Amino acid sequence: MNKIYEQSKAFESNIRLQIIASLYKSDLSYRQLKEICNCSDGNMATHLNKLIQSQFILKHKRIYKDKPLTTYHLTDYGRNEFIKYVKMLKAVIEKEETENEKENTIDDQPVINNFSI
Repeated sequence: MNKIYEQSKAFESNIRLQIIASLYKSDLSYRQLKEICNCSDGNMATHLNKLIQSQFILKHKRIYKDKPLTTYHLTDYGRNEFIKYVKMLKAVIEKEETENEKENTIDDQPVINNFSI
């Protein structure tokens, strides 16, 4: 379980994790990310800035239909870190499932609980 604590702080926040997971598929606008994460402008800006500072995402500003449009892109570094994080979580879950299966056997036979209330 120590590997969980060694992971980047980018994954400590549910909102930042949601941003990274959302950007994994495609670039998104500020408005789209805000709707997905369901958070305030201030909260959204804080999380986006932390991800930019840690080089997980890039911010692109451009003019679209005579209006400013800000989009965000997951960097290669951010993508690789996210993939490593997901793999680590899968490994932890598989290990826990294996240990639970071992705990629920006696002499290599499954323990069946037929309790009824």
